[in-house]
Amino acid sequence: MSCEETLPELLAFHFGEAREPSRSRVEAHLEVCPKCLRSYLSLKRAVELAELEPEPSAAFHARLRSAVAQELGLGAPRWQWWERPVAIGFAAAALAAAMLTMHVAATAPGAPPLGAPTPPQLERSRPSE
Repeated sequence: MSCEETLPELLAFHFGEAREPSRSRVEAHLEVCPKCLRSYLSLKRAVELAELEPEPSAAFHARLRSAVAQELGLGAPRWQWWERPVAIGFAAAALAAAMLTMHVAATAPGAPPLGAPTPPQLERSRPSE
């Protein structure tokens, strides 16, 4: 096995993921090649030191997830600067229209006066015969 074939297999070899024919060839090559052995030891040291470093904070993970979601276009849609005021304006206009409609309906000729009894209340207030 040559150095060019061995170097890509070193990470799998370190984690025990290399399959048997490849694993045996990597072991045999590391015994005779000091350059690849140094590369393997350097890789092993880097992996072990990375395991000793503290885990990233929860805030970092949240920022990372947010950045990835934004990059992929996932998650809640973002408001444009003009969309929120327009939506609030439409809601206010709809509320004003509903209030005006109720006012016109309540004060139109033929509308019952405010506080007038409704038909079921009239029946309850009649004396029984």
